[in-house]
Amino acid sequence: MTFEKKQYDGEYEVCGIDIDVKGELFNGVLYYPPTSFNKPYPIVIYFHSFPFTQSLQEIVRNYRYILDMGYALIVFNFRGYGYSQGRISIESQVLDAKMVLNFVKQMFPHNIFDQDNINILAHDFGAYIALLLCSKERIINKLVLLTPILDVKRHVYDDEFLKVLYYMNRFYPGHMRGIEDVDNFVKIAKKELSKKAFQIEKAIQKLKVNKIRVIIGDSDKITPLSEVNEILKYSNIEPELIFIEGMDHEIMSEEDSEKINEYIKEFF
Repeated sequence: MTFEKKQYDGEYEVCGIDIDVKGELFNGVLYYPPTSFNKPYPIVIYFHSFPFTQSLQEIVRNYRYILDMGYALIVFNFRGYGYSQGRISIESQVLDAKMVLNFVKQMFPHNIFDQDNINILAHDFGAYIALLLCSKERIINKLVLLTPILDVKRHVYDDEFLKVLYYMNRFYPGHMRGIEDVDNFVKIAKKELSKKAFQIEKAIQKLKVNKIRVIIGDSDKITPLSEVNEILKYSNIEPELIFIEGMDHEIMSEEDSEKINEYIKEFF
């Protein structure tokens, strides 16, 4: 999708994306690399975390170096987050991920994106969604899982998760839709996780991506390294595991951010 008149953010051409899923719109932005790079562009699609409170433009700024490497970049809100319509669920996020991928595929005949170089950078819960997607779609070249949440079932059945939801309702009212009724939200999540289509232990055995890199802190309390090793040992594709000493689940220090960016650059 492009505007009739090109729009720019600095040196980068940018356009908005609105995708309709069952009458509900979710939105994103597509940034092109500088004009010194030629089409078709390799592309990175960013899958965000739960919760997600940053602006799309802020995410683009954080990963501007990906554009400067010659990649296009898509950043979007899953349904239920930010200005996107709908309500949060595992099922809706998997479907949204497929729809974004379909959008990219539609650009192939126009020679905009390199169909052999479609990649995903997935953060936190976005990593779970990315793995489910990559168990169904064969088009993804490289996948980065950044401080991933892998054992969603463990969290959903933990009373601490309820406290997190109550906290988000209090401090981010209306920002994420579908979590207002905490008990019902958890009930729906448990029902979804009972389906094989949404179980990580099933997805991890039939991944169709070419390469996977996991970047995580060795002090991550949300997803301990032991949990990562236990789940990923069943993967049909051996992922490359990189851990950052002293880093927790939240990326707080500038030094850790710089390390992460170098590992992402190196991989792409």
